Amino acid sequence: MDELEALTAPQLRRLIDSGVSIAVVPFGSLEHQGAHLPLGADAVLADAVGREVAGQLGAVLAPTVRVGCAEQHEQLVGTMSLRAPTLTDVAVALAESLAGHGFTVIVLVSTHGGNRAALDAAVARLDASLDGAVACAPPGAVGPAPGTHSGQWLTSVMLALRPDLVELDRASSELADELQASDAQLGAGHIKRFVDSIVEAVRETAP
Repeated sequence: MDELEALTAPQLRRLIDSGVSIAVVPFGSLEHQGAHLPLGADAVLADAVGREVAGQLGAVLAPTVRVGCAEQHEQLVGTMSLRAPTLTDVAVALAESLAGHGFTVIVLVSTHGGNRAALDAAVARLDASLDGAVACAPPGAVGPAPGTHSGQWLTSVMLALRPDLVELDRASSELADELQASDAQLGAGHIKRFVDSIVEAVRETAP
């Protein structure tokens, strides 16, 4: 796995010429996550998932788009949000740029549910505009009963990735019971399931 922003232009050209055909673009979110998780939890997860997906696919990893579509939380402190059509435009522009350099499979990876409709719309537009390349946005499997927003699923994931950013003692009373089941091992399992399902979907999509 190579990170796009760490490569020189000649290095990137050599990778593509050698047959590296897949580019992975992660999408996260910056939003209110209660008092126990950081605003950037979804973006932190996008960094990790994007890296793992790119590594398994032998792909080049593009920088994470850290601000997503979080309109449902925009009245809550700390939330930054793009309108869905704006996020669609961003995803299309990035994918077209990557395809223009010679990538033939563009994978849009989102770790925030609010991005789903915008990225699906981007893939639909890219299906019509890309020549010799394909785009996909696999949703990823979260597993049964993922819980509430900022609940057990994401809290466990953050305990696995960045425990230094989790403050369980500050969680709201409404989440207290659910968060008792949160732990890093569970979070690692969530990440693996999510990554593996995306990789499998890409391999089924890639020509």
